[in-house]
Amino acid sequence: MLGLFATRKFTGTVARSGVSLRAFESTLSTATESTGASAASSATTSSLAAGEAPKLVSYPYFVRRTRFQSLPVYRDTKNGGTRKLTVIRRVEGDLEALRTDLAQALGEDSHIAIRKISQQLVIKGDCTRGIREWLTKRGF
Repeated sequence: MLGLFATRKFTGTVARSGVSLRAFESTLSTATESTGASAASSATTSSLAAGEAPKLVSYPYFVRRTRFQSLPVYRDTKNGGTRKLTVIRRVEGDLEALRTDLAQALGEDSHIAIRKISQQLVIKGDCTRGIREWLTKRGF
């Protein structure tokens, strides 16, 4: 009976690089957005080899990862499985700016609601994979 209620603790360690980041900044350099992926990867390795730190891109919002280092983008099902929602949690900063950036990425016809008390965004439809890729590209 005790086996059902036993809890597990996370005993792993998270590898941290020598670069310390402040909130609302991303390690995504501006060169990666304007050039191709192969040129950006060679430019990044050459700048790191020269001893330079990666350029920081500043956003008015920050999406903090979970303790297991995954993005806090979740799928929610309502009304007996007929209504699908995507929820983004752990958002800090300007929710309205994140909403406008997501609307541009997903298309203007997407319906995005803001829960101000819980600091969450709710999007109609199941678009968790696309939002996770979008957040990863932006450096979160």
